[in-house]
Amino acid sequence: MEYIVKDFETRYYAGIEMIGGFKIGSDDHLKLPGLWEELENLYMSEIPNKITPLRFIGLEIYRFDFMESKTVDYYAMVQTEGLVEVDEENLVTKKLPKGKYIMFPINKKDLKNEIKKVYKYVENEDLNVHLGFHVEDYQDESGSHFNNQKLYLSFKLEE
Repeated sequence: MEYIVKDFETRYYAGIEMIGGFKIGSDDHLKLPGLWEELENLYMSEIPNKITPLRFIGLEIYRFDFMESKTVDYYAMVQTEGLVEVDEENLVTKKLPKGKYIMFPINKKDLKNEIKKVYKYVENEDLNVHLGFHVEDYQDESGSHFNNQKLYLSFKLEE
């Protein structure tokens, strides 16, 4: 399976959370386009100090009860120059830790199946990745999450 390993400094993001989380294996993925539209159309102007060109991520953080609930917290986010203060109560900020990340190219048109393949590969190869979160890193310079058909599914590598 194709992948790259890349070193990142600490990265900062601001965006919105999918209320109620994202249940794996459900139809919750159908809510994602609406969440991204909401970020781009309603909240982008409220986020200060955005990096240009705009860099978007989908951040999935596994809940403490993930094994029972199969639910993750999902965030649609844009990169900022540092930790920013946001006045809008619906906006949240997150910090991704410095370190090496393994990044798998994914075709957005078959997102669900491609993500399953990556997870199977990570498991089969016994890769030492941080299991608390993963990042859908949209590599595009168009200024919009929607214009890109490719993304990288990224995991932080443990030392």
